[in-house]
Amino acid sequence: MRKKLKIFLWISILPHWLFIEYIKSKPLMVEEFYSQKIYPLIYKTYSFFFDKIPFSIGDIIYLIVIFLMLRQIVKFFRDHRYTFFKLIFDVGSILSAIIIIFNFSWGINYYRLPLHEKLNIKTEYTEKDLEEKIDFLIDYVNEIHLSITSNDSVSLKLETRKKNSLKKSVHGYNKFSSSEIFKNSIRKQSLWSTALSYMGFSGYINPFTLEGQINSKTPYLNFVISDIHESAHQMGYASEKEANFIAYFFSYINPDPYVKYASLIFAIRYCNSALYKIDQEKAREKIKRLNYGIIEDIKNVDSFWQKYKNPFQPFFKKSYDKFLKVNSQGKGIKSYSEVVGLIINYKF
Repeated sequence: MRKKLKIFLWISILPHWLFIEYIKSKPLMVEEFYSQKIYPLIYKTYSFFFDKIPFSIGDIIYLIVIFLMLRQIVKFFRDHRYTFFKLIFDVGSILSAIIIIFNFSWGINYYRLPLHEKLNIKTEYTEKDLEEKIDFLIDYVNEIHLSITSNDSVSLKLETRKKNSLKKSVHGYNKFSSSEIFKNSIRKQSLWSTALSYMGFSGYINPFTLEGQINSKTPYLNFVISDIHESAHQMGYASEKEANFIAYFFSYINPDPYVKYASLIFAIRYCNSALYKIDQEKAREKIKRLNYGIIEDIKNVDSFWQKYKNPFQPFFKKSYDKFLKVNSQGKGIKSYSEVVGLIINYKF
């Protein structure tokens, strides 16, 4: 990176920060000018370059960036002429470039108009509302499970269904975006799926290529929801709560009963977790109403994540929590669970 460019990147830090602080208080402006007009064009451009490539370019870019950062640090220790000031200068310019690209290619979507305001959905709910929704979801998932298996004690054979999941269109996308370009989004199985499993993540969007990176190791019930969750991010919904709701919505209305099955289990787990914080005994009783085969499917998901549990996982979760809070997601990683209010109050 040439010296003049590095100096420019350092100088740009302050005006860039001031710009972001300004637009944080202008969600309607962000919605109308960036999220609805500028971002779709950015996505279309990225899609043109990356859609036809069968493997994840974003994963490779991350590897290159990590390599460049480590090379600068190694150079500092090996080359005595490479001063600490120069190390900070070089690494800082790389970080500045990353932050600028991140925000303008996708990150500004964090400051758009909240989805519940656009759709006029309440986010508040009572304990009674929560219990009634859980009862409805449990009755529905039991019905679907029985229609597929004809035996309430049999778990579903789900893993073979992952193969073509990423090739399917996202049903109902036009409910959340007027742009045709989001109908078929770029979702790819991550090259680093094993690493993602150890980190405790089902997938992520790469903001530098706008590819949806899906952890191919995860069980189907996680895989299909993560697939649509990342599609929601590609549509410009940066909030984890909103991406979770869109994942629930798309999978719920999907005509494939297996996808709908994943949607209902996803919603039950979040809603019952919210009830557990209020009344543990009631939450336990609700889960007992699930068909035995469904409980087995849920246990299979839990055993998968248990297999990858490790001492470093809390560090990765904490880091992501900080990242979300820096980007105006006040509750950090807990914002995922805020989807409960949207699930309860949205009427299909």
